[in-house]
Amino acid sequence: MNMKGINQTVKLGLEILTPTQAGSGEELLKDFDYIDRAGEVFIVDQEQSFNVVASGNLALDSLMVSGFKLNDLVKAAGQDFGYRIPWLSNKQKIPDKLREQVKDAFNRPYLPGSALKGAIRTALIAEWLRSVMQSKDILKHIESLLPSRDRYGRAPKAKSASSASNNLMEALTGKDAQQDIFRPFKTTDALFNSSDLCLADIRWLNENRWRSMVQKKSFEDWKDADGICAEVLKPGSITLATLQWDGFLLSDSCWQQKGTIANILPKDFAGLKELLNKHAKYRLGKEIEFYQTQGKQQPKDECQRILTQLEKDPDAAYLQLSWGSGWRGMTGDWASEDQIKSFRELFGLGKPGRPFPKTRRLVVNGEPKLPLGWIRLLPYETVADRLEQQQVRQEVTANQSQWVTQKISQIAQQNRSSEKDALRGKALAEAWSTLPDGSEKTAALADIKKRWQAENWWDEPNGKSAKQAKAIYDQ
Repeated sequence: MNMKGINQTVKLGLEILTPTQAGSGEELLKDFDYIDRAGEVFIVDQEQSFNVVASGNLALDSLMVSGFKLNDLVKAAGQDFGYRIPWLSNKQKIPDKLREQVKDAFNRPYLPGSALKGAIRTALIAEWLRSVMQSKDILKHIESLLPSRDRYGRAPKAKSASSASNNLMEALTGKDAQQDIFRPFKTTDALFNSSDLCLADIRWLNENRWRSMVQKKSFEDWKDADGICAEVLKPGSITLATLQWDGFLLSDSCWQQKGTIANILPKDFAGLKELLNKHAKYRLGKEIEFYQTQGKQQPKDECQRILTQLEKDPDAAYLQLSWGSGWRGMTGDWASEDQIKSFRELFGLGKPGRPFPKTRRLVVNGEPKLPLGWIRLLPYETVADRLEQQQVRQEVTANQSQWVTQKISQIAQQNRSSEKDALRGKALAEAWSTLPDGSEKTAALADIKKRWQAENWWDEPNGKSAKQAKAIYDQ
């Protein structure tokens, strides 16, 4: 039981089950934000690259006069500052633009706590509404919040649908943040590594055909219909998430709006998990039914795979969130088929005689089959070792010289060799020797030595190039 003033904090693991994106709202453009690096997208850290170039006035002057391109800036910097994004599936042509995943100041992707809380909120409201839809009083209450037809029987304009939804939510949960019944519940941002990002090819399934978003036409074969590319968090990525219940607010309801339904919000993770999984089973069942009617076996199998995993996983909470969850994900999918039919007539949703909602976004993995946005929240104890090992790797990476990391990658690409060969080769040593004396050169040598020692090369370098490199380092 929650005591007054005592917060309940639950530390969890968060795992990405299907490609997930929380967008920054920006599009990245080829040759303006990223370049082609051996068939992979390389997002350029332009500020850092420019700062390096600016330290040498001759190179900067040359760029300013010539009207430089992004490739010219990277070349002038002498090393790659930024990060690469591999394709989720088979390597494809570099796109002209892509949707950006939201990131922090260090280019680390994250899922905003607001996105996680919003998805949880939607699922809980949907479950509560479904549980009381047999109540005539609740139905009358919902109907009273919807705009009525005019005296000629005409439905209101479609834009009134959002107003009706807002009216219902305000009546159930509160009109403002200070009175919202979810105010005691808080979530943190879930921070990932740049290596957890990949590039996804996303296609639109529209009434058993594939919609071209550029040509505004539909095709039988998905390969004929263009989609979009986006940075996404790849399946299997894992991080830490924290949920918190404010014991002080839970202990005293005087701040709540009169008439709101406070018991929509569970008071602990066990109650939350039960309701989230109940909603996830409902959502997955609906999606399986949809893909069955569309004759799309692979996305149906993917949804069935997640549902089967959920049913065998009593300790985790499953949830779909962020971009790509669709109309049902945004509304909570609580209304019955008859109610949806009524809402469509009232607000002019979709086209008469057509299924609604009729569109799904699917990520290509061989072919379009992966739904977007499915995650699970796991007890911290079940993923503690994985998270600790990940933290160790992060600390190792943080202690490495960025110059060395970037230069190794650059040399490997130029020579079409492995990064291990680039590390022990003469080219890296020669590049290091040209660095100005100072802290960066000292840190780079310390990092190279550490990497060589991990491979047992430092004391006994093997091969002509390695011996020549060691001689340069020893000077």
